[in-house]
Amino acid sequence: MKHQSVGKRIGALSRAAHTFFQYHFRDFSIGHAQVITLNLIIRNNGIGQNELVQHSGMDKSSVTSQLKILEKNGYIIRKIDENDGRGRKIFITKKTEPLEPELLKKFTLWSELLLRGFSNPQREQIFQFLDIMINNANQALKGLKEVEENK
Repeated sequence: MKHQSVGKRIGALSRAAHTFFQYHFRDFSIGHAQVITLNLIIRNNGIGQNELVQHSGMDKSSVTSQLKILEKNGYIIRKIDENDGRGRKIFITKKTEPLEPELLKKFTLWSELLLRGFSNPQREQIFQFLDIMINNANQALKGLKEVEENK
């Protein structure tokens, strides 16, 4: 059997998603990564910055960079966490509220486009497979981090 690259296919999907969201949100002065971050914040308004890092799967510096852009463009505000003076809570602004339905619509459309032609059981199986792959990747990265820490 010829070698098939899962990474190549996932990369192709990632690039396609980037283009899709870049196109649909180009008039809002936010890019693909900010769209994903903003969607997480909308669904978890008031989320802590460290919690956002965990949910997003991005590293701290990437999340901080995304937040700076969103804040500069007026889509979010960061407030000091009353329970942890060093932490920040992130909230959407009035400017973001009209974007909420549009974001949901585009994320739903993207999922529908990707899953077109699959039955419901196949869709469930795809999500199960993807969850296993994400877990495998996270375990591998955790192992790499442990190796680095023990050097």
